[in-house]
Amino acid sequence: MTTTTRDLPLLKRSATVARDNGHVVIRHLDEEVTLEGAAAQLFSKMQPQLDGTATLDAIAGKLSEQPARLRALTEQLANAGVVAFLSAKDDAALMTGLEFYDLHKERSQYWLRDVYAHPLWEKIVTGKASRAQVIGFAFEKYHYIEAAFEHMGIAAANATPEMMPHLARHFIEEYTHGDIYRKGLRSLFPDDLILRSQPLPSTRALVNYLNESAQRSSFAYYAGNEVLQMTENTGDAKAGSVVDEFYDAMRKHYPYTDKLIDSFIAHTKADQKLGHADAFLLMCKSVPPLTRREVNDALNVAKNIAEHLMLFMDGIDTFYATFPTVPRLPCDPLS
Repeated sequence: MTTTTRDLPLLKRSATVARDNGHVVIRHLDEEVTLEGAAAQLFSKMQPQLDGTATLDAIAGKLSEQPARLRALTEQLANAGVVAFLSAKDDAALMTGLEFYDLHKERSQYWLRDVYAHPLWEKIVTGKASRAQVIGFAFEKYHYIEAAFEHMGIAAANATPEMMPHLARHFIEEYTHGDIYRKGLRSLFPDDLILRSQPLPSTRALVNYLNESAQRSSFAYYAGNEVLQMTENTGDAKAGSVVDEFYDAMRKHYPYTDKLIDSFIAHTKADQKLGHADAFLLMCKSVPPLTRREVNDALNVAKNIAEHLMLFMDGIDTFYATFPTVPRLPCDPLS
């Protein structure tokens, strides 16, 4: 790639850097770049400056290096996909909505790997999870789904003309889906207890991040929401089979969750019937071409959602293993 003197090199946020025996290994998604010798030394020297705030010429002056030497290395890293160059072109059209849809799907599938590999799933499938962890999982799913009216309403209120019809429709359709989960929980708890229950801070953090994203950019918000939708969509035969096996194991080890699982499946079927699996695709078909800034913003929100999902799972796994009282209720003067 060719850069200009005004370009600002940025090490991608999702890239990781490791050092071993003088080698520098940079990983980004499934790509891996290994530097050694002078290249490794030069990268280590300039890495703190790769924050997208300074030009290569400015970095070269600060490090007392030749600009051409820095440019040669950073352009190679950019071609490998681990460094990006910010420029005045960031406000010009970069890609269509459909091109972004494909890029988002590819990245999100990678970012969700850790979520799908979370140890809580294995504990539930093998019957090693405690009753509190299993019921806590159901309650936190309920709180997350019930809170959809918050961020979806905000997103619709801040939507662009292209996004408004899709967001408004999804908001209306999703508004009462928390009641589906509540019906399952009512098989085990009184309704007033369910309504008084409180989400974990990690669950609330996920909802809060969606709220904040919805206030700022309706498209970036839904790029994040689509990551969540991908975990709920079992339209694909392989994904559906894995989810069915999970539910079968859950029913086997925790027979008291039968009605809860029925509510999980009912929600998934409701989403499928309403076509929610295709909602983001329809939005991407509607939006004007996206700028580099818009693309980066939307991808960052999507990655942050995947990270919040890990916190969501960690919260359930660790909290309910230590505090077995479910549901969590608000504090009162006597508590």
